[in-house]
Amino acid sequence: MPFVDATGLQIKTIEEILDELSTQEKAEIDATLNTAPDEPLGQLNGIFAAQLREVWEVAQVAYNGFNPDAAEGFLLEKLSALTGTLREGATKSRVSLDVDVDAAAVLTAGTHFANVVGDPDNRWSPVVDFTSIGGVQSVEFEAEFAGATIANAGTITVISTPVVGWNTVTNPLDAVPGKEIDTDAELRQRREEELRATGSATLDAIRADVLADEGVQQVSVFENTTDITDPITGLPPHSIEVVVFDGTPPVLTNAEIAQLIWDTKPAGVLAFGLESGIATDTIGAFHPIGFSRPTEREVWIEIFVSVNIATGYAGSAALEAAIVALNNTDLLLGRDVIANKITETAMAFPGIFDVTSTQLGFAAFPVTIVNLPIAAREIARFDTSRILVTESILPVP
Repeated sequence: MPFVDATGLQIKTIEEILDELSTQEKAEIDATLNTAPDEPLGQLNGIFAAQLREVWEVAQVAYNGFNPDAAEGFLLEKLSALTGTLREGATKSRVSLDVDVDAAAVLTAGTHFANVVGDPDNRWSPVVDFTSIGGVQSVEFEAEFAGATIANAGTITVISTPVVGWNTVTNPLDAVPGKEIDTDAELRQRREEELRATGSATLDAIRADVLADEGVQQVSVFENTTDITDPITGLPPHSIEVVVFDGTPPVLTNAEIAQLIWDTKPAGVLAFGLESGIATDTIGAFHPIGFSRPTEREVWIEIFVSVNIATGYAGSAALEAAIVALNNTDLLLGRDVIANKITETAMAFPGIFDVTSTQLGFAAFPVTIVNLPIAAREIARFDTSRILVTESILPVP
């Protein structure tokens, strides 16, 4: 059989290797040799075939090293690096904690921790050293380890490492999950997106370059190519507007975002926006760069579910977390809040027998079951503190 054909490298199966070994032994040693699997020679052939199959598999890995659709692991990393795409590492989750700390007490980053109640391994420490001025203050904390660590609102209430003067702690809102290290599939997809964003002046290229920063979660880019101000978007003539969502609170400074835009935007085009930062060019000159952050629309949800305990229902807190996870998959910039999507998420949750009602609103006590409109420069945000799950427990048969 040919080793390489139109579909690529064809590696031998163990059965093919065994058949070839048996045929060659009979041809070159003795035609009457018994190579049956339960005979000594057949068992030796089985050992040899398993080892030879591993060599073929190694050959297949090497052959796929330059095939972006099939390369894996370090080979995919090397291939992606050739065109400037690197595997993104894991990032830490972040959360704003309300801490009651006496004046002059110090919480040290990486040393002092608070944890989720009932989960001592889910620990959080200040992002930077914090010196208290007394009373309840909002302090930015991060998870002890990188990855998508989850902490629902009101669950970080335990002081893991007591400090004199540190009295209480809680998180009024959900933690913003970090991300796991890129999987091969994610690295492969990002490589394709960056290659498609050819040129440094296209909207796709600007979006891809700004989005490449690990602090940026979502990006939209608008343009006005006409000689007059756009009456709908408000963009001045021959301008672009980059809308950047970098978390709550923002992870990047205005200057950092401005630099990302400056490094990729075309010359002679105004960078417009509701916010601005100063970028620096290669000779040290300063340039004001406009951009926008989206208006965050807080969404309240009331969902009524029928629960079958016998099928392994994980509880309302876990259901709330599953709904909040839509922040990262469905609630993109300018994306409407779809009631049926929330219902669909709940129906796929273990133990949910039925969803009798899903109500949404931009304020507490929502009464509507229709979708919530989100403008192009807005982003909807879910949080477990704004989700009310009402359970109707089905009787156990």
